[in-house]
Amino acid sequence: MVMLFKIMAKPSRAIMLLLGLGVMGCSQITRVEQAEQGERNELDDFLHLHLQQAPMVTVAEAYRAMLYLADGEEKYDDFAAREAALFQRGIARPEWKLQPAACIDRGSVAYMVCKICRIRGGVNYTLFGGMGIGDRRYAVRELVYRRMLSEGADYRYLSGAEMVSLMAKADAYMAERGLYQEESVDIMQR
Repeated sequence: MVMLFKIMAKPSRAIMLLLGLGVMGCSQITRVEQAEQGERNELDDFLHLHLQQAPMVTVAEAYRAMLYLADGEEKYDDFAAREAALFQRGIARPEWKLQPAACIDRGSVAYMVCKICRIRGGVNYTLFGGMGIGDRRYAVRELVYRRMLSEGADYRYLSGAEMVSLMAKADAYMAERGLYQEESVDIMQR
């Protein structure tokens, strides 16, 4: 009891204690434990063992994550091939001139997620985003509106945990709207 009073006597320590307990309670330990128990695949390793722990996401990691979201699998071996695929599909823009080792901003990722999820957005996003003026800014606003991304500036760097959370929400969005290509199953052949 005396120890609790000592902790509570200094408000900053109490706040740090509560924040620490809150963060520990929100961790996704179960996914990592499942991956360590033999149910591992390349996507789980990338998302939950690598990206989840990253303090900031690089452009190369973001491109890889976006292609996982779009295709559901790893088809490309290097950054140049991933970048070319994203440019060809209109998911990323060459005008951004992003470097593979640089940290990626929230706006660029939001724009790519909007393209992959076929989110059309509002009037400003449609008019100005199509011309490249404010494309990333309005994409962030659209994802915040849809509760897929938290509030924040579009130019702020994206953490690995934010990326994994955004991908999970985008995946659920795509599944709800039937955007995934499903293989047709012939039930008569059984």
